Amino acid sequence: MAEGTSILARLVGHPATLETAFALIGALLWGYAVQIVCDCRRARRMLAAAYWFTLGLLFGFGAWLPHWVAGLLVVGLVAVEAAGGVRTQATPAPSGEPSAPGWRALWPVLTIPTVTFVLAGLTALAGGEVGRGAVVGLALGGLVAVGVALVVGRFSWPTALAAGRQLTEDIGPLHLLPQLLASLGLLFTAAGVGTLLADGVQRIVPPGSLPGAAVAYFLGMTLFTALVGNSFAAFSVITTGIGVPLVVAPFGLDPALVAILGLTAGSCGTLCTPMAANFNLLPVGLYGLPDNYAVIRWQWRVAAVLWPSHLIVLGLFWLCR
Repeated sequence: MAEGTSILARLVGHPATLETAFALIGALLWGYAVQIVCDCRRARRMLAAAYWFTLGLLFGFGAWLPHWVAGLLVVGLVAVEAAGGVRTQATPAPSGEPSAPGWRALWPVLTIPTVTFVLAGLTALAGGEVGRGAVVGLALGGLVAVGVALVVGRFSWPTALAAGRQLTEDIGPLHLLPQLLASLGLLFTAAGVGTLLADGVQRIVPPGSLPGAAVAYFLGMTLFTALVGNSFAAFSVITTGIGVPLVVAPFGLDPALVAILGLTAGSCGTLCTPMAANFNLLPVGLYGLPDNYAVIRWQWRVAAVLWPSHLIVLGLFWLCR
């Protein structure tokens, strides 16, 4: 058992493992591009195919591309989208499949987290990096879930590929938002935005005040997330500028606890902003809702209830430690 987990940890930690997962994503996107080219009834199919082929190139070979080439390709993706090349015009997926699988449809859904947690746990037992194990498990879980879905639903590969393309095109360029916003957060950090924020907050928050520092950190995470649309983009900036110097260091708090509370406080901002288009605007288009802000109108109430709980949890931890 020990030898097996050790081999697993080495396999998970090998650089080629993640690159293989990204290469599979790239190959899938290239498959979509080929399908689009072959769809003669589709307008602007060459533009759309170029978009998905380029995105597949970034996923499959991004680790080996020079940074400036990858940047130009991203700009090219934006240009194709601005020209209307990736608007949903796909041919509907083939119909005529067997009857709906009912509760068995949950099997592929549950397969992904099951494989992810199992692989992450085995990696931890072997002394490997848990985060990397979870990411590799997520990729492997996705592959296994596809196989389970094909068996449970009795779908053919062409049907599954067509349905996957339809959903991917419905989501469209919003696929890029998480990666671009995370990069934006790193750029803000490198530019010293966090330091500027810390200087400003220190002039307002009294020294040695945990409640004041906590409010500043959580509120900063919420507002900055609402501004950029992603808590991961805000996390590096606000945690570097406010969380570590004003909350963690002066009071000796657990950095992991402060970090996770900061992320969830940022997620309260995600619930309330149209900038988080992949969360708040995409469902409007997919479900044909008449109000562009229908999702946000429901979610802001949840955010208003959750946000104060961060202060309560941090305060209880401070009192009980």
